[in-house]
Amino acid sequence: MKQNDYSVLIICIIISILGLAMIFSTGGLSYFLKQSIWLITGILICLVLSKFSTRFWQTLALPVYILCCLFTILVLFYATGYPRRWIDAGIISFQPSEFAKIGTILFLASYLSERKKMEKFIDFLVPLVIIAIPGFFVFIEPDFGAAQIFFPIMCIMLLWAGMPLAKILIFFSPILSAITSFSIYIWLGFMIIFGIFVYRRKKLTEFLYHIIINPITGLITPLLWHSLKAYQQKRIIAFLSPWIDPKGISWQSIQSKIAIGSGQILGKGFLSGTQKKLEFLPERHTDFIFSCIGEEFGFFGIMITVLLYILLFYRLLRIARETKHKFSSLVVIGILSWFWYQTFINMGMTLGILPITGVPLPFVSYGGSALLACFIAAGIVMSISREKY
Repeated sequence: MKQNDYSVLIICIIISILGLAMIFSTGGLSYFLKQSIWLITGILICLVLSKFSTRFWQTLALPVYILCCLFTILVLFYATGYPRRWIDAGIISFQPSEFAKIGTILFLASYLSERKKMEKFIDFLVPLVIIAIPGFFVFIEPDFGAAQIFFPIMCIMLLWAGMPLAKILIFFSPILSAITSFSIYIWLGFMIIFGIFVYRRKKLTEFLYHIIINPITGLITPLLWHSLKAYQQKRIIAFLSPWIDPKGISWQSIQSKIAIGSGQILGKGFLSGTQKKLEFLPERHTDFIFSCIGEEFGFFGIMITVLLYILLFYRLLRIARETKHKFSSLVVIGILSWFWYQTFINMGMTLGILPITGVPLPFVSYGGSALLACFIAAGIVMSISREKY
């Protein structure tokens, strides 16, 4: 007998209600009413999607992926305003990058579910192309925050599909080459140490990959750095040296940490955040809403929020492990990767331990497209949980 597992939906609704309360506190009644409508719509769509079968999602994986990629291209030509992230559909406007995550996860899961051994270069190259297409068009909107999310989703799905961790590390070593390339001495150290690691594996293709691709990556990284927008460069610099421009690019990060720290243990109380009232903290109802939770509800509120997310991640992981169908398991782990990474990045940037990238907190931050995409993903998980055995 097939029965829906409503635990995921219940947790998502509880987190979203917390988000509604904070949106009312930080953005006012107008934003609260708009988000409430999106929340009700998202819950209804989630319940409808939970009735579909696993075969339905696998059949639609490629068409949904293609459609999502087309919208990430169309937004570059028909976007409202700049950055070019929203398409105006008359009554509503939506952000294609949020839905592209769903399409990419479905198609990537479909491809990986058909692979038995995950050790050849093609097993890495095809998934890389799958995420690179939507990721590239999202990046040139420009929206680096959304574009970066595709990469960790792919890495975790590859690992879940059976690719050895050492193989993944070798495939993605160009990223380490890029990071270390800003210092010639650190980069040479990386090349030597990693070269010894690859050589000891005694696989010629891996060694050639290291000595060819990593030097090329190290050389072109400075060119990519100069291709970033000025504000993107400043955000990275501000992360490394936050007090270099405290009234400019570092303002958000500094004020966010002040807001969280001022909440202490129990917070200042609902609707009583001073950083919010005095408008010291920008983007209070979107990217930095977690800072306002810390200010108004203190360490206690932060821990409750974190525990709710941990409970959600645990439920998703359990469904992924219990699901006997490989495609379904990969879809759930992909959605888990998306939610986890985005939560980690948002909380990390508000705490000042990660650069500011403009990533919303799932189910909490204001935004109709983001909330709807999250509930669509929850609906897919619920439909999979019905047929997990």
